[in-house]
Amino acid sequence: MKQFIFLFFFAFITAQSQEYTVTGVFTDSLHKVENIALYKIENGEPRYLKFTKVKKDTFRISMANLTKGYYRALYKNVKTGYVDFIYNKENVLFEVDSRVGQSSVGFLASRENQLLGAYQYNMNTLQRKLDSIQFSFFNHPNGDVVLYKEVKSKVDGAQKYYEDLAQNDYCLGEIKASKRYNAPLPFTLPGEYLESLVHHYFDFVDFKDERLRNASFLKNKISEYVFYLHQSQDVGQQNKLLLNAMNTVLSLTEDASLKEEILRFLMQTVVEKENYEVLVKTMEIYKGLPKEVQKQMFINETNRFAKVMLGVIAPNITISEQETLYDLNATDQYLVIFWSSTCSHCLQELPQVKKILTTKSNITVVAVGIEDKEDQKKWQEMSRKFPNWKHTIAIGKWESKAADDYNVSATPSYFLLNKDKRIISKPQSLGALKQLMK
Repeated sequence: MKQFIFLFFFAFITAQSQEYTVTGVFTDSLHKVENIALYKIENGEPRYLKFTKVKKDTFRISMANLTKGYYRALYKNVKTGYVDFIYNKENVLFEVDSRVGQSSVGFLASRENQLLGAYQYNMNTLQRKLDSIQFSFFNHPNGDVVLYKEVKSKVDGAQKYYEDLAQNDYCLGEIKASKRYNAPLPFTLPGEYLESLVHHYFDFVDFKDERLRNASFLKNKISEYVFYLHQSQDVGQQNKLLLNAMNTVLSLTEDASLKEEILRFLMQTVVEKENYEVLVKTMEIYKGLPKEVQKQMFINETNRFAKVMLGVIAPNITISEQETLYDLNATDQYLVIFWSSTCSHCLQELPQVKKILTTKSNITVVAVGIEDKEDQKKWQEMSRKFPNWKHTIAIGKWESKAADDYNVSATPSYFLLNKDKRIISKPQSLGALKQLMK
C-alpha cells in the first residue's frame, strides 16, 4: 500500500513539473533576429507576456503556467514578422523563414498545429478545384455537373473527416468555422454565385465560441466579408454597402462587448482607408452601445484621426494675432509643415522643400514650429531662412494645441490642402512630397 501511494505521488509530482515549451528555428541565414516577444491572442488582439533571446538561429520559450489558446511569437529584423500558433499543453516546434513569416511556417511537433495546418492545406486545395469548376460554368453553362458533384462530395467528406479528427482539440472551433457553403448545383450567373457566397458567409461561424473570439481568425473573416465582398466603383454606393455589411455582422451576436470589439476593429480599418463618411456613421453606432463596454480612450484617439482625414477641412491654425490659416486666400493650395528646430531631419528636409517649391507660385507654406519654450530663439533664427513662408510656433511640443489638432507625433509632417482648406494629401516622406509636387 505504501509503495502504491509513493508511485502515485511520484506520478503526480512528475505531471505537475511537466514544462512545455515552444521552440522556433529560423531556416534562413540572414535573419539577424535577436529577441522574440511572446503574446497571447485575446479577443483578437495580442497581449504581451514575455520575451526571450535567439541563440544560434533558435529560440525556446517556456509555456509554464500559461493556459491553452492562440499565441504569437513576434520578431523584428528588416521588418516585423510573426508566427501564430495554438498552445494546448504540448510541446510546439516549428521552422520559419524570417523574411516570409507566418506563411512559411512548418510545424515539426504539435498535434494541434499540424492538424490545423493539414486541414487548411488540403481543404484549400479541394475548394480551389471546386471553385475552378464553378467558374467554368459562367462561360459554359452546360458544363460537367457530375464532376462538380463529385468534387463537392470530396470537399464535404474532407470537412467531416477533419471535424471528427479534431473533436477533442482546441482547433476544432476554427475548423468548423472555416467550412464553406457550396451549392448542390453550380451557378451559371456570377451574380447569383456572389449573392449565395455573401448570404451563406457566416453559416458555420459560432459567435459564442470563445476559441474563435480569442483568435485572429474571426476578425480576418469579418474583414474579408465587409471590405472584400462589398465593393462598388461608385463611392456613395460603396459606403452604403460597407455600412450594411457592418450592420449585418453586428446582428449576428447579442454580446455587447463582442459588438464593441468588432466595431473597434472595423473602425480602425476605416481610418486606415481614410473613409471619413463611413467613420462618422460607425462612430454613431459605437456610441449607441452600452456605456460600460465603450472605450473612451479609443473614442478620443479616433476623433483625433478623424480631424485630419483626407477630404475634411483642416483644423485652423493661428499664425499671428491678425491672421489664421482660414484667413489665407491668395493661392490654390496650402502646404502645412510641422517641424522643429531641434529635429535634424527637419533641418535637412526644409531647404529641399524650399527648392522644390521654387517654381510653385500657387502654394502657400504654413510652417508650424513644434518647440519647447527654451528653443524659441533657435526657432526664430531658423525661420528667417524661409522668408516667404508663413511661420508660427507651437510651444509645448507634442502637448501643444496645434500638434493635438493635427494628431502630429513626428516631425517633419506634411499636409497638403486645397483652396478650401480641405486635406487632399498627407505625404509621408520628402520623396512622397517631391512626387506629389510633380
